[in-house]
Amino acid sequence: MGEGVLGEPQVLLAGMRAGSALDRTVSTLSIVMTSVPEFALGMFLVAFFVVLLHWLPGTSPLDTGAGWSIAAQLVLPVAVLAIYDSGYVARMVRSSMAEVMTRPYIRTAVLKGLPPRTVILRHALRNAMIAPFTVIMLQINWLIGGVVVTEMVFAYPGFGRMLLDASLFGDIALIEAATLIALAIATLTQLISDLGYRFLDPQGRG
Repeated sequence: MGEGVLGEPQVLLAGMRAGSALDRTVSTLSIVMTSVPEFALGMFLVAFFVVLLHWLPGTSPLDTGAGWSIAAQLVLPVAVLAIYDSGYVARMVRSSMAEVMTRPYIRTAVLKGLPPRTVILRHALRNAMIAPFTVIMLQINWLIGGVVVTEMVFAYPGFGRMLLDASLFGDIALIEAATLIALAIATLTQLISDLGYRFLDPQGRG
C-alpha cells in the first residue's frame, strides 16, 4: 500500500539517514500527498489522463458498454487511493525507522561488528514495522467504508457509496447489513494486527 508512489526501500533509507536529502525529499512528498484532498487529486488525474492524454475513462461505473475495460476503469480510483494513503504509511515508516536506528541495541549490534545488512534486517526492520503494520491494518477499514468521496468522483459503485445511498433513501435493512460487514472486517483486521504485533515485537515473541 505504501509502495504506490514512495517505495518502501526509499522510505526505510530515509529513516536510516535522518536529515539527509533523501529524508527531506521523502518527508516533503509524503506531506504533499496527504495534504491534497481526494477529490482534488481525482480531478487532477482526470484532467491529465482523461482530458489531456485521452488514455483512461473519466468514470468507473464498471460497465464495459462504453468501450473501456474494467481494468482501465479501475486505474484512476485505485491511483487516488494509493497516492493518498501511501503518504500516511510512508511518514509512519520513516519516523519509526528513524527512531529504531537510535536505540541502544542497534548501536550494540554495530559495535559488535555485525554487517549492516544483518543489523537492518534482523534488528532494525522488524522493530520498525510494528507501528506501520498497525496503521496499515487500520487503513483497510478506511478503504472499505471511508472512500465515498473517491467513489462519487468516479461514479464507482462501491461499498461507501452504497452505504451513502442507503442512508439517503432510508434503507434501514441495507444500513444494518453494511454495518455488520464493516464490523466483521474491523474485527478481523484488528485480530490480524494483534497477531502481527506479537510476531514483530521481540518481547511478544519471548
